[in-house]
Amino acid sequence: MKRAVGFAICFAAGALFSPDAWADTQTLHLHGVVQAFDGNYLTLKADSGKTTLVGVQPQTRIVRSRIMTLGDLKAGDYVATLSMQDSKGNLHVQSVRVLASAPSSSDGGQYRLDSNSARIVTNGTISAAFPATNTLSLTFHGAGGDGSGPCTGRAPQDGSGGCTGTADLLLARGVPIIAVTNGDTSLFLPGAIVSVSATSDAASLLTASSVSVERDGKPAQ
Repeated sequence: MKRAVGFAICFAAGALFSPDAWADTQTLHLHGVVQAFDGNYLTLKADSGKTTLVGVQPQTRIVRSRIMTLGDLKAGDYVATLSMQDSKGNLHVQSVRVLASAPSSSDGGQYRLDSNSARIVTNGTISAAFPATNTLSLTFHGAGGDGSGPCTGRAPQDGSGGCTGTADLLLARGVPIIAVTNGDTSLFLPGAIVSVSATSDAASLLTASSVSVERDGKPAQ
């Protein structure tokens, strides 16, 4: 009983990260250092200094991310990018994610965000990386059309048809380039730095929907 009460208190402390924590479900974003993992619960010391328990389920998505440089990128890598378009049509990259493999075909292409038409998603394969000029060239699978204009849009969901497009992206110094690979709970070692997306239910219990391991930990001595 005491163990259950202790869990509830720690979960409630985590819920304080959001003013809407008492809603039926609420997504929370936590960042901190792993203290322990017992196979079911991740003990996290958040950046705020609070210690929180987060439940980990078999369906929790776990990835390992690491910082890369433009020089680390090579032809054939699949990347997901977000850029801002200037008045001349140039695309200035804001973030780059390097994926272990291409996701489903419907995630490829080049398209504008509905929330901000100046921000453009380009998901595709690197054809060349030029560290000297801070330029990244991509090839992507687009929506298709009559062939009279450039290839844009999301790739067809069934993977057939569409068009092949290219894009040259400009990277300023400091733009984050993150490699993302699949991981598992063996990464939850003491000292690991993680970002957690979790849902909070009406009882303020936290369950991780995804965990990104940003820095490896070390086995307990």
